Amino acid sequence: MLFPGYEQQMHWYVMRDLKRSNAKLPAYKQLSDEHIEVFTPMQWRLSLKNGKRIREEVPFMQDLLFVHDTREVLDQFVRKIPTLQYRYLKGGGYCQPMIVSDLDMERFIRAVRCSENPKYYLPDLQNQGVGHPLFGNMEGANHINPYAIMTSGYKDYSRTNISAQAEIEQNLDFITEGLTVQGHFSTVRRSYFDVSRSYTPYYYKIGFYDKESDNYVLQALNPDSGTEYLGYSEGPKDVYTQIYMQAKANYVRKFGLHDVGALLVYQRKEELLGNAGSVIKSLPKRNQGISGRMSYGYDSRYFVEFNFGYNGSERFAQNERYGFFPSIGGAWMLSNEAFWRPIEKVANKLKLKVTYGLVGNDAIGSDSDRFFYLSNMNMNSSGRGQVFGTNWGNYKDGISTVRYPNEFITWEVAKKLNIGFELGLFNSLDVQFDYFREDRSKILMDRSFIPTTMGLEASVRANVGEAASHGVDLSVNYNHWFNNKIWLQGYGNFTYATSEFKVADEPDYAAAGLPWRSRVGYSLSQQWGYIAERLFVDEADIANSPVQSFGTYLPGDIKYKDINKDGKISDADLVPIGYPTTPEITYGFGLSMGFKNWDISCFFQGSARSSFFIDSEQIAPFNNPPSTTGSYTRKTALFQAIADSYWSEEHRDIYAFWPRLSTESIKNNTQVSTWWMRDGSFMRLKSLELGYSFPQQMIKKIHLTKLRLYANGTNLLTFSKFKLWDPEMGGLGVGYPNQRVINFCLLYTSPSPRD
Repeated sequence: MLFPGYEQQMHWYVMRDLKRSNAKLPAYKQLSDEHIEVFTPMQWRLSLKNGKRIREEVPFMQDLLFVHDTREVLDQFVRKIPTLQYRYLKGGGYCQPMIVSDLDMERFIRAVRCSENPKYYLPDLQNQGVGHPLFGNMEGANHINPYAIMTSGYKDYSRTNISAQAEIEQNLDFITEGLTVQGHFSTVRRSYFDVSRSYTPYYYKIGFYDKESDNYVLQALNPDSGTEYLGYSEGPKDVYTQIYMQAKANYVRKFGLHDVGALLVYQRKEELLGNAGSVIKSLPKRNQGISGRMSYGYDSRYFVEFNFGYNGSERFAQNERYGFFPSIGGAWMLSNEAFWRPIEKVANKLKLKVTYGLVGNDAIGSDSDRFFYLSNMNMNSSGRGQVFGTNWGNYKDGISTVRYPNEFITWEVAKKLNIGFELGLFNSLDVQFDYFREDRSKILMDRSFIPTTMGLEASVRANVGEAASHGVDLSVNYNHWFNNKIWLQGYGNFTYATSEFKVADEPDYAAAGLPWRSRVGYSLSQQWGYIAERLFVDEADIANSPVQSFGTYLPGDIKYKDINKDGKISDADLVPIGYPTTPEITYGFGLSMGFKNWDISCFFQGSARSSFFIDSEQIAPFNNPPSTTGSYTRKTALFQAIADSYWSEEHRDIYAFWPRLSTESIKNNTQVSTWWMRDGSFMRLKSLELGYSFPQQMIKKIHLTKLRLYANGTNLLTFSKFKLWDPEMGGLGVGYPNQRVINFCLLYTSPSPRD
């Protein structure tokens, strides 16, 4: 449905012009003459006028144009120009014009207008009769021409989602008061497929150009691979089904000052993929379990609760399949005690609480590790193949081991402790504080120190890892009316969480003289890397430095520190650097206040104690990034920060931001190191809004029930030591950043017809 004020807002409307292609004044020209912003993809066309060949720019599709203005303004031109019409959405039940978001329109215009070469050429003399567009490209025809891709074909797809559920509930008060039973069944069916039809564009470049006659000769770049017909290609298919069953019995009863409750739940879930890709993944996934809860409360002051889960997983052997995970918790509401009444006007609420229990996790390994207790063999392994027979003319694939069976792999178990309190002050301020700790054991890890003399083909895994985490969680909310004209709301949250490995399956680094390589005692997201000292000055500097084992390196490349003093830079020199990549501190706070009819609100969010590493391969200028799309090659653009500070023969700055420039990736310079490490801390003004609500006495005169004028914005300011791009993007600066949005709105509500 269209919201109030929709017609007064500017949008990109999709419209059509029914004039003939040779009309003297098409709609896009009429609108442009009225200073209306119009965009339509254009093309060059050769035509004869007065016996002369002339080149003119005409719409690529005569009946397609995009117009940027309000519905109120455009309706006037639609009434005035009979051949100008809106394009409407299908299936809406009402006439709703098609619109394109500002962001999508910006991308579309850029794709049409931007290319390293012209999006297409006008035919030269030798290509006058060709039946295909002459798209521009570069040598090799493997660069992206957005216009050619956009116009080369189409894709049809079908997506189906079906869900159904049934539920039955029965009150058993006739047996005992407060007892109910419930049954639930649900199923989900999902399917998707797509079909693409497209031709392979013919690409050209200018082979010869005569400046005097303004004539050129085109050179075909892919004369043998281009097509003039629509091909056929099937896309991925997705078929999925899920069945879920649940039975529940619940008992809730109050006896005087006593509150008792009990809950017992049985659940079973089954999932099936139609295109899983392997035999193991195609088998139905099943798990089931029983969970329960028993609770008791006395006089709204003392509370105790016991929970348990008895869960089964198909991933483990029969002896390890089921796990029992209990927990217990208690709370004391001090503010309901008689001795609290003298101070209840100051501290209206105080609750102490503590919980402790076990939690099991069977989501370990990968989707291929469905059954740890079974071996997984590759019966057609080319790596184990053999050549035999006369003149070695026959070949047969061999057999290799993908996974060894292990009947002892079982649930990961976490012991969780939570201690906290809830405090209310002056009936305005609410504070919640929690201290939490988790000790996780039986973590699945690859056995990393198995001698090669054992002759094992696949890695061996076991539940040997141990880790711990702890932290605090704090939230504060304030809400108060000072009088009938002024109100104030404040809120904030703060979380500190850190983790560390207690036991890790790793070599005895201390005995090897490499204690800094051990992960024990460090965060689970701690990064290991090299300490970068500076850039190499010249060949003499390289000759007098430890040998670096990362391929060829030259003056201007990164010089690393030899930690173990063995005269070479290798894995033995990796040390923990920076903070963990996961922030250890996250926080947010906001404020809202109002005075009479005015209101203002803002919210800040941020994080601290984290590091990220610039992905130098992705931003290296003039290079092909690793994630090249399809068969097309894209070159990385030059960042301004690199242009401002880089090492060169003329300016040998050993502390420049960017090392030696190259058209190829330099492995020595892409290592994880302190050279690319940056502080990930930031604080962001996430939202800000200022509004004014018009008085009721005023808006009643214009037959409205509500009228509010406001302006808001998101992601307006970011405070960070890192200035190259949004720090929340991490190490990849070429991704799509957080959008900064500013809105100016008028919201009104009309009385209902009954009023």
